[in-house]
Amino acid sequence: MQTSTRTVLAWSLWLATMSFCAAGLVVTLVVTRPLTRGVLAEGAAFAVAFPLGYATVGLVLGLRRPANPIGWLFAVSGLVWALTIPLDPWLERLILQHRPLPLLAQLAAAVGEFNWAPAIAYGITLPALLVPDGRLRSRRWRPVAAVAAVGPVVGVVAASLVPGRLEETVVPIANPFGLEGAPGVVAAVVGYTGLGLWLTSMLAALLSLVLRFRASRGTERQQLRWVVAGAAGAVAGLLVGMAGVVVTYFAVLCVPVGVAVAVLRYRLWDLDRLVSRTVTYALVTALLVVPYLLILPATTRLAAGSGSLAVAAATLAVAALFQPLRRRVQRLVDRRFNRPRYDAARSVEGFATRLRHQVDLDALHGELLAVVDQTMQPTRAWLWLRAQPGGDGKLYQART
Repeated sequence: MQTSTRTVLAWSLWLATMSFCAAGLVVTLVVTRPLTRGVLAEGAAFAVAFPLGYATVGLVLGLRRPANPIGWLFAVSGLVWALTIPLDPWLERLILQHRPLPLLAQLAAAVGEFNWAPAIAYGITLPALLVPDGRLRSRRWRPVAAVAAVGPVVGVVAASLVPGRLEETVVPIANPFGLEGAPGVVAAVVGYTGLGLWLTSMLAALLSLVLRFRASRGTERQQLRWVVAGAAGAVAGLLVGMAGVVVTYFAVLCVPVGVAVAVLRYRLWDLDRLVSRTVTYALVTALLVVPYLLILPATTRLAAGSGSLAVAAATLAVAALFQPLRRRVQRLVDRRFNRPRYDAARSVEGFATRLRHQVDLDALHGELLAVVDQTMQPTRAWLWLRAQPGGDGKLYQART
């Protein structure tokens, strides 16, 4: 495709997803009663995390890396998530009022029951097979990719014809398209086979990612580390957000964001620093806030009528302790999570200490080049000393 065609397609997919989400908001405002902040917040969180989140990442990757299919897969996944959003409030209203469902509402109920399968296949499984360069590890993985792309679609179509109850609606209802007898049995076999292939392909994609990570080197390894970091963030967010739906929704965004950073190769080498800083500030916050919360009530009682003064004193004490404590914790965390930076800092500190007592210029140049080699690991290093007036300069070369 030409550049203009790719741009139009990328924006069209995003605008289509956005339109479905906007239409869902309009329908919610019109038909949902009672309309509470909780209903609006949950709907907005779902829209931002799933359809709009995936569609936006897909738009960025489609415009910046159009040859890589991962961006287009994210865009399609976002669109699939958004398909039933405009119809869900209307369907919920009809069910709660015990009114007959028109054909369009029946389609929304059947599709909404299983559309998560192709959405996950296009948004997680296939990108995991293709990350980071958009190519499979080898031709042997082509059947896995084909199953991941086709299996969920076949499973959704067939499962929508299986007799039984639809559980994803506000109140479970009978499947309006369920077939009785032998056709229903065939649909059940095909549907559950398709969903089983979807699960198998997802596990295979995880295995492919592990094998690719173990065999990766250099930049590709850094890219895959961002993917793993995104997956870890999603799992951590899901565990933390088990008590809250909103947190769970936004945790899922860690996966496409991590993949996007890996594909765009943006600030790949800052991952160790990001992890170490995140852990550091979390520990420092805990070490300062917990004693602050424990000491403050007692201090306030002791100060009797000077409650505000006690609060100010405690706040100033916490502020004074922040930087020294942060530096100590940062060193401990770097030693565990960011060892190269920790070793480099120690080498520089040691060189600075020796520099105060070193007077031999030849020994000094050797130590300086050795520190550069340890901390930055260049292929080659030179040290050029500018000559005094009337003399010649001197060039020192480190080992390569």
